Amino acid sequence: MKVLVTGADGFVGEHLIAALLERDREVTASTLALPPTRFNLEPAQIASVDWKAADVRDQEALRRMIAAVLPERIFHLAGFASGALAREQAALAMEINAGGTVNLCEAVLAVQEENPDFRPRILVMGSGDEYGDAARAGEPLTETMHLRPISAYGLSKVCEELSAHTYRRAHGLKTVAVRGFSLVGVGQRPPFVVPEFCTQAARIVSGQRRPVMEVGNLDVERDFMDVRDGVEAFRRLIELEDPHAVYNVASGVPTRVRTILEWILDEAAIEPEIRVDPARVRMEEVPRITGDSTRLTEDTGWTPVHPIEKTVRETYRWWAERLAQGDGTVKLSSLPEDE
Repeated sequence: MKVLVTGADGFVGEHLIAALLERDREVTASTLALPPTRFNLEPAQIASVDWKAADVRDQEALRRMIAAVLPERIFHLAGFASGALAREQAALAMEINAGGTVNLCEAVLAVQEENPDFRPRILVMGSGDEYGDAARAGEPLTETMHLRPISAYGLSKVCEELSAHTYRRAHGLKTVAVRGFSLVGVGQRPPFVVPEFCTQAARIVSGQRRPVMEVGNLDVERDFMDVRDGVEAFRRLIELEDPHAVYNVASGVPTRVRTILEWILDEAAIEPEIRVDPARVRMEEVPRITGDSTRLTEDTGWTPVHPIEKTVRETYRWWAERLAQGDGTVKLSSLPEDE
């Protein structure tokens, strides 16, 4: 089976590719530029993938790539994944997340004109941030709730998902949208909270940073889940013959950010000063966000199997090893600067 993954050199993309290769899929991986940035894949896995460069803002480039590959499955992961970056570049986030999805759908339609039997299934990566204010009640979020984004990132993801739904209804494209919550694991990079804490702690251990942890609001609760559980959900969803239009991918269990920090500090065996940085505290932050994946479980049998504490500890060890080695796999200069 031929599979196309856009945004393939991102954190989720690499884990998805690894899972697809384990199932003997023929994978084409699309990245913004070549060579791609790769942190998690082994040399043999990298060699097994057909790497291509395509900017999702370039509809013609997407058309040429899709026409050359004719994939049976398309995992559309390309886009802004960082809420912090989206706040700084809101218009660009909209252009890439929403506009990129429109371009992908238009490219598929163009290829269908020349190949009427070309009917790929398309999974579009949304976010739990789409719910926004709907989460303030503190109840688990379900797919039937209204979307009320309160961030540029959430807005861009709502528009991305609506684009997929529009092409499903108007043109019969076989799209399914997922609202992924806080996926974490080995290879994730700052400014996401788990790798941010991991890199700070690892630098303290190695003597590269004074014993102070800069944090934001530690009392918020988020639905953290191992990325491997997330990509397994994606893999199952894209195989459904008649899926719902949208699915939550969430553990259903909120974890306090303070608890995440405690696990990391325990794994690092340090007791640094904890300092709240006002720049890391978001004014619009919702205290508790957790998703309900009942629909996903009922339709696919999926349930998460990786305990989040184990995942967080594994992620710390991964970062500590690479920062200690200084082997070039992770460039210190590419990470956020410390004081």
